[in-house]
Amino acid sequence: MKEGIRRVNVGGKLLTNHLKEIISYRQLHVMDETHVINQVKEDVCYVSQQFFKDMEISQMKGEENTVRFAVPEMLFHPSDIGIQEMGIPEAIMHAHFFQNIVLTGGNILFPGFRERLEAELRALAPAHLPVSVLQPDNPICYPWEGGKLLAHSPDYEEIVVTREDFEENGHFICEEKFDI
Repeated sequence: MKEGIRRVNVGGKLLTNHLKEIISYRQLHVMDETHVINQVKEDVCYVSQQFFKDMEISQMKGEENTVRFAVPEMLFHPSDIGIQEMGIPEAIMHAHFFQNIVLTGGNILFPGFRERLEAELRALAPAHLPVSVLQPDNPICYPWEGGKLLAHSPDYEEIVVTREDFEENGHFICEEKFDI
């Protein structure tokens, strides 16, 4: 269902690079430490459930400031750092799919991601429409598992474009077969 697909050009690599910039600007130069900073991002960042309250906490000095939500916030509001993209909630609203949202990928492992997304969608969606957000047990491998099931489907040969078909017909075979 191609009408349900939306791409937001904000992902894990951008978040890691932004965190490298923040740390390098404020503390020490870590621009060459992608692996380390990516691990830091995965280990300590979270998605804020109460943005304005967390912003107040972030203004405190020393150990009272325990907030690590600024980097994942980019997934919801990329324009905050000058990226002219819609956030994930707006992308889902644009696709008009509220009842069958499946979260995949590493970024949804941030604590609080599913809850924040569901709350924002509920606030944006018409009141009469149900909102359902599913987070699989292993969201990183979930798409691969779906592809594996498809590959074992009896209809597989009918729904794929073979290399030979593509080489003979070019991208037109994909447009024809997948109605794109």
